[in-house]
Amino acid sequence: MDLFDIQRLAGAALGLTDDETDEVIDTDEDFDTPLLEKFGIDLDTFGNVAEALLPLTPMISSPLTKTVYHAFVRQLGNGDCLAICKRKAELPKPKEA
Repeated sequence: MDLFDIQRLAGAALGLTDDETDEVIDTDEDFDTPLLEKFGIDLDTFGNVAEALLPLTPMISSPLTKTVYHAFVRQLGNGDCLAICKRKAELPKPKEA
């Protein structure tokens, strides 16, 4: 995950809307203070934890490319979601008969 992905995920974890998260990013405000207050960690540590947890997230498939990803998502309703950050899933190879 790059810094932008970590910031987007931090905003979601802090309960910020996409617009509020964009405002923090665009004005160079820090995520450290609210993350320290809520979770007791800074943005770098948050990113390290998120990176370690990403492979444990459910797999989702891109409707356009059919690529399968592990992703932290924002629920949109009606069973739809938007990936906040994602990594291509390594699918197990089928066993030969």
